[in-house]
Amino acid sequence: MRPPRVLVAYASRHDATAEIAAVIAAELDAAGCPAALAEARLVETLEGFDAAVVGSALYLGRWDERALDLVRRERSALVAIPTWLFSSGPVGVGPATARPERLPQPDDVAALAAEIGAHATTFGGRVDPAGGGFEMEIMASAGLTGDWRDFARIRAWARAIAGDLLARAAATDAGEESTVGA
Repeated sequence: MRPPRVLVAYASRHDATAEIAAVIAAELDAAGCPAALAEARLVETLEGFDAAVVGSALYLGRWDERALDLVRRERSALVAIPTWLFSSGPVGVGPATARPERLPQPDDVAALAAEIGAHATTFGGRVDPAGGGFEMEIMASAGLTGDWRDFARIRAWARAIAGDLLARAAATDAGEESTVGA
């Protein structure tokens, strides 16, 4: 069985989402699914990948355009392979950060996920005023400084993706073996 090769692409302005994507890629690699980690804006093609994970930070409830552009541009390729989307962003103490996976995706992301058959989830985000930028200043001034990323949940999510991909690969191999002698 050839292990499924996975693209893990992300859009991140202050590295918090990039760090989530790196953890996802590392978990996929460790589980036997070679993962290529790339900024969404640098992805030219999905050729050679058997699956994709695409994520973006949420800014004012919206995905970064660089991640949206990748999903829109490659939608015909993404519909043909297993695809997962993740958002990173809820911050502060409250129900959004206690259970971010329950949050709905932004409307445009939800529509794209439905169109390509992608599974989508949300992880908490991070506000570090040392990272600079207008968004960070606003959130820090509102008392939202902190890190709400749950790396145990992120790792478990990535392992579940790997399990799904490996099961699909094994089923495909079993199907090919059963038709060889037919």
